[in-house]
Amino acid sequence: MEKIRILLVDDHQIIRDGVKTMIIDEPDIDFVGCASNGSDALEMVKLYLPDIVISDISMPDMNGIELTARISELNSRTQVLILSMYTTDDYIYNAIKSGAKGILPKQDTNKEMLLEAIRVIYSGHEYYSPNISKNLMKNYLSIVKKGSHPENFNKYFLTQREKEILKFYVEGFSNQEIANKLNISIRTVETHKNNIMQKFGFKSTVEMVKFALKNNLVIL
Repeated sequence: MEKIRILLVDDHQIIRDGVKTMIIDEPDIDFVGCASNGSDALEMVKLYLPDIVISDISMPDMNGIELTARISELNSRTQVLILSMYTTDDYIYNAIKSGAKGILPKQDTNKEMLLEAIRVIYSGHEYYSPNISKNLMKNYLSIVKKGSHPENFNKYFLTQREKEILKFYVEGFSNQEIANKLNISIRTVETHKNNIMQKFGFKSTVEMVKFALKNNLVIL
């Protein structure tokens, strides 16, 4: 089995230990090491070539956004997942602009969500927590109402996981069947579904499916 090589960057020992404990025993993950600041992390990226760097934003010497930009400049396969307490709009957009492929808030992230984010990003897609995704959607609608339509917002309209789950609903699969296919819990499926419905204001699954078909939100 090809393993996902992970490097963790955070200036707090307790966070490094906690995240490491969450992921180190997963059979598809190879934990290559930890760094406590951006400069050391950048050298470790060059040395170990991790698939994903999980990084905080607020760190001494070089913050997570700067680190993400530097990693992007290396033109390597390494992707960055931001795991931070700082999830205001400015931090979110700067992280995305610098090349981050996912953003999770420390205060709301559990083991299941972290592992899902790692695997989704490794598969070549983006991953944002439900709350961050909602904020992106609200700002998108606000800008559209003002007459602007920035192309980069479309990319974050629905996350890749939301698109996958929506496609399964359109194809008529149940929550349990979707959970089985994606190897996630029913609760996670329902969370993603509720997130989709809140974004668009859907009142029922039928309404969601009809809208998806009418507006080509999924490719069958």
